[in-house]
Amino acid sequence: MKSIPTLTLLLLLVCFSSFAQNETILLRPEIGKEYFYQFTNSEYIAGKDGEKLTELVKQKTLHIQFSNVQPENKELLQVKVIQNKAEKPLDNPRGVNDYMYPYFESTYFGKRMGSYYEELLCGIDFQYEFDETTSAVKLYNRPDVLLKVREILRGKEFEEEDIARYTTEFNEKGLPELTKHLNSIYRISQDYKQEIKDAETFKTSEIVKNEFTVISAKRSDREAGLNSLDIVYNQNENFLKSYNSIKIDSVEESTWYRRNPDQRLYREEDIRLLRRKNISENRFVVSGYIKNPKYKKVTLAVLQDPFGYDLKVKSVFLDENNSFSIETELKHVGIVLLQLGNTNQSRNLPIFWIYAEPGGQIQLNDNGEQFLGNVEFEGDFSNAAQMLLAFHKKFNFNEKYNLESMFWGTVSSNMNRADYEDALNNHELFLNAYKNEVDETAFDFITREVKMNLLTGAMFYSGIDEKAQAAFFPNEESLNKEPYERFIKNNPFHKYYNNFGIFSRLTAFQYVDFQMARAIKIQELASVALDPFSITLNYSYRYSFPLVLELAKVVLSGHAYYSCTADILLDIKTYMDNKASRNDEIKQVQINEYYDLIQRLCNDKELTTALATLYEKNKAWEDVAHVPSNKFLNPAGEEVYFKDFLGEKPTVFYITQRWGNERYYFDELADKNPDINFVMVMEGSIFKEWQDYMSRAEPIAYQLFLENSETDFRDIFEKQSGYFIIYDKDGVRFAFADNPLDAKNYAKQSLQPKKKELNKSQLQIIIVVLLTILTILIIGLLLWKWRVRQQFRKEEQKRRLRELELTAIRSQMNPHFLFNSLNSVQNLVQQNKGREAHLYLSDFAGLIRKVLNNSEKEEVSLAEELEMVQQYLNLEKLRFDFDFEILVDDEIDAHNTPIPSMLLQPFVENAIIHGLQNKSGEKHLKIEVTKETAFVVITINDNGIGRKAAKEIQQKKNGKGTKLMKERLEILQQKKGENYKLTTTDLEEGTLVEIVLPEEK
Repeated sequence: MKSIPTLTLLLLLVCFSSFAQNETILLRPEIGKEYFYQFTNSEYIAGKDGEKLTELVKQKTLHIQFSNVQPENKELLQVKVIQNKAEKPLDNPRGVNDYMYPYFESTYFGKRMGSYYEELLCGIDFQYEFDETTSAVKLYNRPDVLLKVREILRGKEFEEEDIARYTTEFNEKGLPELTKHLNSIYRISQDYKQEIKDAETFKTSEIVKNEFTVISAKRSDREAGLNSLDIVYNQNENFLKSYNSIKIDSVEESTWYRRNPDQRLYREEDIRLLRRKNISENRFVVSGYIKNPKYKKVTLAVLQDPFGYDLKVKSVFLDENNSFSIETELKHVGIVLLQLGNTNQSRNLPIFWIYAEPGGQIQLNDNGEQFLGNVEFEGDFSNAAQMLLAFHKKFNFNEKYNLESMFWGTVSSNMNRADYEDALNNHELFLNAYKNEVDETAFDFITREVKMNLLTGAMFYSGIDEKAQAAFFPNEESLNKEPYERFIKNNPFHKYYNNFGIFSRLTAFQYVDFQMARAIKIQELASVALDPFSITLNYSYRYSFPLVLELAKVVLSGHAYYSCTADILLDIKTYMDNKASRNDEIKQVQINEYYDLIQRLCNDKELTTALATLYEKNKAWEDVAHVPSNKFLNPAGEEVYFKDFLGEKPTVFYITQRWGNERYYFDELADKNPDINFVMVMEGSIFKEWQDYMSRAEPIAYQLFLENSETDFRDIFEKQSGYFIIYDKDGVRFAFADNPLDAKNYAKQSLQPKKKELNKSQLQIIIVVLLTILTILIIGLLLWKWRVRQQFRKEEQKRRLRELELTAIRSQMNPHFLFNSLNSVQNLVQQNKGREAHLYLSDFAGLIRKVLNNSEKEEVSLAEELEMVQQYLNLEKLRFDFDFEILVDDEIDAHNTPIPSMLLQPFVENAIIHGLQNKSGEKHLKIEVTKETAFVVITINDNGIGRKAAKEIQQKKNGKGTKLMKERLEILQQKKGENYKLTTTDLEEGTLVEIVLPEEK
């Protein structure tokens, strides 16, 4: 019976598990496909009318590819975070945190917030495993990811403690959040059904439309909990198209925020599929057919660089069938420009704006009886191209631009202001008519670019002063700027900026100039001369680039700021005076500071790598020995290199993009100066076109051509066009010049005998060598002083050791002497000689006083030593009778002759105790001090029984005093480096001790 409840429970669990599984919609990525998903999480407070009072928006865009990864041969999701930002769009000023392009501040690293892991998500490639059964994802390359995080943090110069902390935060917050986003597009929970079932106010629907399942649920009241839900997915192809969920927090919490019961706190989660397509190469193809061409040349211009607005240009000619095909590199979504006609001959050529994505292709067909009479597009996003063509025709934009300069100020004379104002007022209405015909992502991108283009025009017209107005619009009394100001106000720059939009990039630069013009109310005069014809068209303050960049930091953010900053830095570095100057040194320091900050802050590796490449290229030109190694072609089609012209004559290289500019004057200089090589260097897409041009021009100077499909002038030279590089006959760069006459003069100057002057490079080498020698000398001196000090320290230690040893010996001699003296008193007492003992003790006290005084001294005078010995001998005479005498040579000054203290007493004591005491008959002791050359000689002579007999009588005596004195003299000899000598001689009667001491100098 007990087994029945258990069985029932198991059945319920199985049913519940099956139910839960069925309540989750499982989707799967398709191998070979790539997806772009945008995740938006919003929080906002709104009243009954739905108006938002405040809002926080967090948005991420993920690029996901599902492919087979080698060499593991494993199917993995390749994931990149290509956009990551947080905004408060209702704040004034607008609050933005762009984690890919952080706020540009040198003290930024000390102000990290708790969400720094958001920045780290932007610079890493993630790989995820996909479970085909559960549709769950799991991070596959976690160890590599965490190592990359540490590498990034070290590159940003974080301390190791912070590296560990932020790596942990990334692992615990960043990775789970990213994994949650991925799971949300493959595992769609339907837990909401229970909440909808319990509520009576929900209106729900689930339909299938055009292969998409559309789930919708909407609540009629504003109660807490789920408010609305919309899900659109394709069950057949297993992908989520969109997901939107809005929840309302409790009334109490909302009231806490605003103290108003009518307001609610909304939390909205939105997921959008921006693009789904086959994984493709980074290329784009434009082809076409023109039935009745007016021009034979077709040029395609593409924005490829991750910053700035330089276009990569590629040209072809129509073939015999009036057809063409151009393939170009394309990494990002953008608008490419297709121009018909020769760019070297005309400014007013037809240009088509074409929306392009990597891997796409489009075809332009003109089947009309007149040139461009009936243009139609076929292929990818043909509807978008058709919309742009219609826009151009409607507002007469088609022939108003040229590829050499896209700035509005350079084309405004071609632009009819009435057409522009028509576009300004009616562009939204016109574009919205195509909204349902054009891909949503393409439509959004195009709308933004059109807005940016019109915004540039509005800033141009708004910034025209009275003199410029009289020049451009002489028939109008005043220019009504109100429509332009209104458009600028209602269309904020940041709302419509595209990272890879050519018009967005151009507008960013003009937006900074526009804001600069409004901020600066006074400036330095460019000239003190009166110029009645000066007209202000636009504003550029790049001569004070730190001021421009600091203002740009206020009005720009994200990619727009980094793009402008990087391009301005390269621009300033390129056009600095090539001669060394203090001004250029200051500029270079400022440029380096901004450059280093970009490299440390920016998480867009494509931008930082491209900037570093160009920066290093410019840096290479600082070396006068630098010669480009790129391949060029001469008119015969032969490969030629710069080095081929160097080694015999000075050479002037003229770098120009305009094939005819300064040509005839340059040829004239070549003809008149045969001692100089004159080389004109040009670039282009079509060698045959240039070759034909050269055959017609019949040049005298050498001609070189760079085919710029892969590499252009910007990749090689400091400046892209219009400057001269001069090398001397030895192949060393001599100078740069801005005109051919200066270039020729520099080349002539290089032929003059060189003065024996040190150039900057040689001077630097000499300074380095001298500094190296000086450094070696200083290091050597310091090492020598260190060794001397160490040696002195060792000697001092030895000397101190010897002093301690001498002190120890003296300290041992004092007890030895006292012991022997007290022994003498003991003998007198034993012999009942009380009077003698009393006298002995009295004299002994005086002797002890002298011994104690001298014991702390290393040396005493000879007179003091002899006085103490004489007092000691008088004491010994009280015990037994003997004679003694002390003789000192007249040449010796006893009071000024130093000798070691307590030197004589041990030997005198030995003579009495061991020699005279045991002898019968006459007993005599003689102490004599004489001088021999540089030595003082002291002899102690007794007529005792001698050492041999004394040993036989007193075998237990060890002669400790004499032994200590020998050690003492040896140490003194080591310490002072002078000869001390002690000899003991056995005589026929008695013993002779001779002590030789060096005379004090």
